[in-house]
Amino acid sequence: MAVQSASVLSQDELAAILAQQPRVDLGTFPTPLDPCPRLSEAVGGPPIYIKRDDLTGLALGGNKTRNLEFQIGSAVAQGCDSVVAGADTQSNQCRQTAAACAKVGLDCYLVLSAGLHSELQGNLLLDHVFGANVTVLDDANIDNLQARIDPIEADLRAQGRKTYRITSMYPEPALRAMCGYLSCALELSTQLAALPKPPSAIFITSGSGTTHAGFATGVKLLGLPTKVIGISIKEPADEQRENVAKRSQTLAEQLGLPCALTVDEVLVYGEYIGEKYGVVTEAGMEALRLTAQTEGILLDPVYTGKTMSGLIDMARKGDIPADQPAVMVHTGGIPALFAYHEELMAAL
Repeated sequence: MAVQSASVLSQDELAAILAQQPRVDLGTFPTPLDPCPRLSEAVGGPPIYIKRDDLTGLALGGNKTRNLEFQIGSAVAQGCDSVVAGADTQSNQCRQTAAACAKVGLDCYLVLSAGLHSELQGNLLLDHVFGANVTVLDDANIDNLQARIDPIEADLRAQGRKTYRITSMYPEPALRAMCGYLSCALELSTQLAALPKPPSAIFITSGSGTTHAGFATGVKLLGLPTKVIGISIKEPADEQRENVAKRSQTLAEQLGLPCALTVDEVLVYGEYIGEKYGVVTEAGMEALRLTAQTEGILLDPVYTGKTMSGLIDMARKGDIPADQPAVMVHTGGIPALFAYHEELMAAL
């Protein structure tokens, strides 16, 4: 996203818009903006900071806490008694959804496709600990999973249950998720004001596109003098740019925001995906190891490890200024480390 020079909304105006949305308290905010001087030195600059959304507090933290405050808030406002969600067996979304439902007293139904790691470990283990009703479909994949959830949700409704489905494919829950990262942009804008220089770039993981779109839209609205760089962990860059811009435009229309992202404002890099979603990369594992051994901060192998690998690669190539800070938004995902223990030990 291009660097902005003037705000469209003030912080108070954006806060007022968010205050109008249904919401429940799930996390611990604000999360810290931590300097990482030893990591910066190890990669030859620039000054690196990590926005610690791995410390949001709910179920070992992560970006979904912010999203779920608005999604579960909407479910409660609609009088729902249960939540249905689906992804793969090591889904961070599903782990935090199960915890959020436990916290507010909603029944949670998770329908999961058997992914690379379907052993009872990591996020899948925690799904059970939080009391979710878990169904693993061995013959489903991420692309057809939502269709496989339809009859399960229909059966719940036939029993008289009022369900709320959490998926980025549905407009309403996707809108609520984007509200979560409008709030993050608002929170970070205050923290960035305390830095000696504004960052040249903020790196964020770009998966479904909701977190990326919400955050980058917030940066544009507030006129923050920095660009947002999305590191895709699944889709090709061109496709993801279109996805993020479309989501931003939907967000603006639904909330009555004065502007949205255009496709040419969305920056996405697709070269750090590796073989495919969920498969570790050598660069991602190096980033994970380096961040842990210089700063004591854990990244995950699927999302933030690849995002940090993009930051490190651009820093080493001189693609981002060495004299201005670079920020990475840490979206969590730490439980996956335990499911990926074999890949992790091989890399170490």
